[in-house]
Order: sequence, then structure tokens, then C-alpha cells
Amino acid sequence: MSSYEKISAVNSSERLDIIVTIVSKGKGEGVVDIARESGALVNIICHGRGTAPSSILEMLGLGATEKEVVLSFTKDEKSEELLEKISKGLEFAKPGHGIAFTVPLQSVAGIMAFKFLTTDSLEDD
Repeated sequence: MSSYEKISAVNSSERLDIIVTIVSKGKGEGVVDIARESGALVNIICHGRGTAPSSILEMLGLGATEKEVVLSFTKDEKSEELLEKISKGLEFAKPGHGIAFTVPLQSVAGIMAFKFLTTDSLEDD
């Protein structure tokens, strides 16, 4: 087996989703706190800036252009619950508070990357 072979999730307990949350600058840590409490082991905050026309930003409820994009990796059976907690915790029902969505992660290249995303320990079995 080469070190670059694709490691695919085989059973439902290993399937992963990425929850992408876009919030105003300074709100990313709040998303991470909620995600950690819900069992998401890996959370990455990226700084972003919107470039969409203001009419599109208003439609999405995203007002200002300075954003934080939080990538939270979670098992697929927990993603809907986590998405709901993020939405309630950051009041996404109110305009301008943010947006979140899930993306299924089909596969991961490298056994260490897969272990990093699915467990809280990188120790060999």
C-alpha cells in the first residue's frame, strides 16, 4: 500500500461532514466553542472578505465584508444537531448573523490525516 493511497470511509460511523460557517469577524471562536461541546474534534478558523455585490450579501444576511469562515469536521450523524446548535447559538434566524451549511467529506488521502479528523489521538493502534 503506497503512502498516497486514498483512505475512504467505509461504514456510517466513519463518514464525515464539514460544517462551513460564515460569521462576522470576531464570532468564529463562538462557533468553535459550540462545535467542540458537540464533539467536533477539528475546527479551523479562516479569515475572509466578501466580494459579492451588496444586494447578494443582503439576501444572504451577511452585511459587512470582514468574515471568519469556520470549518468544523464532524461525524455525519452529528452534523444536523451541530448545525442546529450553531444556528441557535449565533441567532442565524436574525438577518446579518451568519450562514452555515454542510459538505460531505467523501475521502481523505493519508491514514494520519484520517485519524486526525476522526479521533482525538494520533497514537498508532
